[in-house]
Amino acid sequence: MGKRLAWLIRGAWRLHNVRSGDSRKLDGLPETLARAFLTSMPTTSVAPSRTDAEAASPDAGAALQSATARLLDLQDEEGGWEGEMVWCPMITAQWVLLQHIIGRPIESGRRRRVLRYFEQSRLPGGVWGLHEHGDPHLFVTTLVYVASRLLGVERDDPLLEPARRFLQAEGTLGIPSWGKFWLALLNLYDWRGIHPILPELWRLPRRLPLHPSNWYCHTRLIYMAMAAIYPRRFQAPVTPLIESLREELFPQGFESADFPASRNHLREADLYSRPTVWLRAGYLAAALLERLHHPGLRENAIDELVGQIKWELNTTDHTSISPVSGLLNILALWLHDPEDGDCRRALEQLDRWFWEDEEQGARMTGARSASWDTGFALQALAAAPELPGVTDALRRGSGFLRDQQIDHSFDGYREAYRNDPNGGWCFAGGWHGWPVTDCTAEAVLGLLAADRSGVNPRALREAVRFMLRGQGRDGGFGSYEAQRSTIDLEWLNPAEMFGDSMTEHSFVECTASCLAALVACREHFPEVIDPAAERAISRADAWLRRTQARDGSWRGVWGVQFIYGTFFGIRGLVAGGARPNDPALRLACRWLLDRQRDDGGWGEHVSGCMTGEYVEHEQSQVIQTAWALIALLEAGEPDWTAISRGVRFLMDSQSPDGAWPKQDMAGVFFRTALLDYVLYRQYFPLHALALYEARRNARSS
Repeated sequence: MGKRLAWLIRGAWRLHNVRSGDSRKLDGLPETLARAFLTSMPTTSVAPSRTDAEAASPDAGAALQSATARLLDLQDEEGGWEGEMVWCPMITAQWVLLQHIIGRPIESGRRRRVLRYFEQSRLPGGVWGLHEHGDPHLFVTTLVYVASRLLGVERDDPLLEPARRFLQAEGTLGIPSWGKFWLALLNLYDWRGIHPILPELWRLPRRLPLHPSNWYCHTRLIYMAMAAIYPRRFQAPVTPLIESLREELFPQGFESADFPASRNHLREADLYSRPTVWLRAGYLAAALLERLHHPGLRENAIDELVGQIKWELNTTDHTSISPVSGLLNILALWLHDPEDGDCRRALEQLDRWFWEDEEQGARMTGARSASWDTGFALQALAAAPELPGVTDALRRGSGFLRDQQIDHSFDGYREAYRNDPNGGWCFAGGWHGWPVTDCTAEAVLGLLAADRSGVNPRALREAVRFMLRGQGRDGGFGSYEAQRSTIDLEWLNPAEMFGDSMTEHSFVECTASCLAALVACREHFPEVIDPAAERAISRADAWLRRTQARDGSWRGVWGVQFIYGTFFGIRGLVAGGARPNDPALRLACRWLLDRQRDDGGWGEHVSGCMTGEYVEHEQSQVIQTAWALIALLEAGEPDWTAISRGVRFLMDSQSPDGAWPKQDMAGVFFRTALLDYVLYRQYFPLHALALYEARRNARSS
């Protein structure tokens, strides 16, 4: 008995040290006991003395003013904010390929700027990757190489010579399936080397779990367009340039290449995961059905898909959900009718996806982010409302954001496998037509923080209803819709380069954002919260607690990755009513504090997204430090020394103009596609500094 008591006392002392800022962990204690001690210990017991607190509390007022002035300068004429979402040159290269296929000339200035972008986006070895931190990627390098040659660059040009050596050494036959598809359209690959993509799949009963309506929306739209294109087996004419490209890509001889045998030949380094045995079995079944299909039924299936594509274009201002599927949609319509009006309008709207300047060149982004950025910018500025210019910026920003809400349903959304969009906000703007739960939630939070007097309760009620339509059976929230399939379909994922792209899941980010927005609505506009919304709040809070890892963290999906997920998890718990001594909240904060670096910042390396593990970065990252600080401050974390050290890191990292430098990419989707959200490094650090200054001033009063 005495030994056990001594063991418990030692454990309690270790826990006390943890709460006091000691870096030692809770070794040797069961989780339930650790939670019990954390709950029982008063949060005020570790507050530093007044003198120590003042000494450890840097004055961040000047840094906050400078950051605010910088963000105000970035507000556009319409009142919103938008930063570029930087990915890789894959989409820009596909845009060039599409222009060549349909015979559409590229203006000389755009051509020069596209090549400038290709030059700027190369990896150190002269080839291209799926992102700037990645290794050489056969898929991206092949597409950029071919696009550059179609733009008139010679094969021995310094821009392409390293890439050609890489392609010939690796073997173009190993390119992932999406690359095989684009090369076949250009007559640089044989259609016999591509697994059939059956349009008849969309005519199966919707109640079947494998029906495309159950796939994640981005994936189903990409393959819907590919299913309308594949049966045509279109190939561009063989010109002298195509003949030369065949020789460059297949030095062993294009005619002697065994394309049918290369269907399953995939370069290992390009893959997130290889096709499963179930997917390979599906490919065999598709090949058999392809030989047995009925021509009349196939044409009917293609016509239905073309109709679906036209509906998609007409509900997205002819932009599609993203340019990845949008380029394929244009090609599908062009093959069906080159004079199609929707096709022409969609071609004109492609410029909406471009960012363009002389320094970086012309590049096509994977998404626009005006509503998303504006929602977060408003929340950050609202935390510092007394600074010069903020009140007017909040008013203008709120007006812009209110105008982006979708205020009606789309006729035919059920037949298009869509969620009712009424009341939602899109990642981009109202024109995009694809609202998202967390985009809606962050817009609501931004409006309520910035200008409650301008909020229309009826519009807010529709926003609440839209968010509720995204809540799944498990209580968590999906992104575009609630999970439809009763089974996880990832084992049938044909997108070899990406993961978690087949099924809409419940995500910690979406769940926490929606929970926070619903609670804020209940506080400020209780009339918009009905019993269904109350149940949704309770279920979302339970989901967050149930999915928290034993170490206190959550794994994020749309950011890198455990710091991002835990940032949202903490926000959700606080919104759900967690008090400072709540065991789940304390464990989450402890997880963050244990990962603070010696310089006061936080840094998580992107490589962990591939393995699902936390990997510490060799350098602290501004954006991730801001996420950690916001979470700790909103949670009422008592370790003021740790918070002050994090703030000091942000202050020391700030540029004289109030901005913060570009570091590693902090966004991600489908586990492998890393993104640089340019404005993240402005409004998140600003928000952290504003929360810190408010608490510092409260402590000193």
